[in-house]
Amino acid sequence: MNNYKTPWMTEELSILFDNIKKFAEQELLPDSEKWREQGYVDRDAWLKVGSMGILCASVPEAYGGMGGNFYHEAVINDALVKAGLQSGIGLGAGVHSHIVAHYILAYGTEEQKNKWLPKMASGELIGAIGMTEPGTGSDLQSLKVSAIKDGDSYIVNGQKTFI
Repeated sequence: MNNYKTPWMTEELSILFDNIKKFAEQELLPDSEKWREQGYVDRDAWLKVGSMGILCASVPEAYGGMGGNFYHEAVINDALVKAGLQSGIGLGAGVHSHIVAHYILAYGTEEQKNKWLPKMASGELIGAIGMTEPGTGSDLQSLKVSAIKDGDSYIVNGQKTFI
């Protein structure tokens, strides 16, 4: 067995790793096969994961996150995998925490950040993204889907794949 320890692994990160791994083994792993079979992760799992600080760990505390950085995210992901779960637990937690939350953090208004990020960090809201469309692949400049504001809602026209 390889006993290599990365040079950036601090005592704090080691404790985080141990806590997340133990939590995942006890609270998530027993249900992981059921989630794979049903094609989605139960809602209460998102809330459990949020309560452990697994979601949006690199989002500032002011917006409900842990205030961590990439190292925290890497340690959390590593702990989940080493607990025997697929990366992201099949939750889409990586997309939720690393992509959607950071789009909101970088480009959202203060109102949007305060409205969405704390609930994403707690697992009350689940972030997703749909960028690819049939016939366009990853060519984001060829997208054809439109979203038209209709009162307090949007009407989305078109198709998305790999959401």
